[in-house]
Parts: sequence; structure tokens; C-alpha cells
Amino acid sequence: MNKPHPGRRFPLLLYRFAIGRYRRPACLLAILLLGLWVPVSYAWLAWPKPPADAWLLAGGTVALAFWLFSTFGPRLAYVQTREDHVRLQTPIFRLKIAYRRIMSLRPIDLAIAFPPKEISRGRRRVLEPFYGEPALGVDLRGYPLHPLLMKLFLHALFLAPDREGFVLIVPDWMRLSNQIADHMAEWRDAVGDPRRPASNAAAILDEEGD
Repeated sequence: MNKPHPGRRFPLLLYRFAIGRYRRPACLLAILLLGLWVPVSYAWLAWPKPPADAWLLAGGTVALAFWLFSTFGPRLAYVQTREDHVRLQTPIFRLKIAYRRIMSLRPIDLAIAFPPKEISRGRRRVLEPFYGEPALGVDLRGYPLHPLLMKLFLHALFLAPDREGFVLIVPDWMRLSNQIADHMAEWRDAVGDPRRPASNAAAILDEEGD
């Protein structure tokens, strides 16, 4: 049996917005600090005097590095189906979810899962652009890592609030759901596992409409 090809990469929009919104402030801060450090380093300005001017350089360098991260880091965040697992790639962390861990797939209404009036202002600002659009819920039999590690390496809104699983905010949740279900079926046929995905995206919507 031929191995299934890796699926399409679906951008994780949560990371793109959560990190990308700091890009402009980081850029402005880098310009301010480095722009002040240059005339100070050439003694065009009398304050701050060395070695205090080193703080301008250090702060400007950190701000510049964060601007680069906020610009290019979110582009590294995606979800992709692989031969025997779903790959979740964040800007700094990669997680593999074996198909045997996945119980079901479901659409999630973000306004119900994370009610605007019940979450912090910071989390609400991150989710506001996505309210009204379904996300894909991936329910698991258990996290691949300890929950504390999951919370340490993943954004809090990435974890489902009502059960063990993930909330994936992607451009086309239905296509991703079908792609995961298809790869799960191929994997289970290959290993002789009689179980099947709970449902594909279209079937889920049909069941909810009954």
C-alpha cells in the first residue's frame, strides 16, 4: 500500500493574529531606541552617557529581534496531516498527534466555547476577528504531553475549554476536517484498526441539523 502524501498546510490563524499584532509596536520601539542610540554613540547627544547608552542598544536589539519574530514567526504556524499523525507547528514548538489519540472532529462556535463576557480582555481581543466563524475541534483520548507542558508551550486558546482536545482556527476548517478524517481512515486500514473517524465535516453538519 502506498503511503499517503502529506496534506496541505493550514495556517493557524490564532498565532498569526496573537503574535502579529505586536509587529508594529515592536518596530516603532526598535526605531526609537536604535535611532536614539546612534547619535549618543557618536557623541552628538550628551545624554545618556556611556555606559548607560548600552541600554539603548540592548533594548533596541531586543525590540528588533521581536519585530523579526512577530513578522516571520506566525508564518511558521500551521497544521498538517502526515502519514500517521497530525502535525501542529507553532513558531517555537512542534507537536505530533497520533491518529490513535483522536476520538472525533467537530465544528466549534468560538463565541460559545469562549464567551466574550467570561474571558479576559486580552483573550477577547485575540478572538474578536474570528467570532462568527467556525473553528475545528479535535477531541482526544489524552494529550500527547502533560497538560502543564501543553499550557506552557501552546497558546491558552489553542486548548479546548470543555474537554481534552484542540481548537484549530484555520481558513477552511471543513476541508481540514475531511483531510484528517481521510488520513485517519487510510492509517487505520494500513494498521488493521477497525475504528473509523467519528465523522467527516459534512456529516457533522448534517447531524447537527437534524
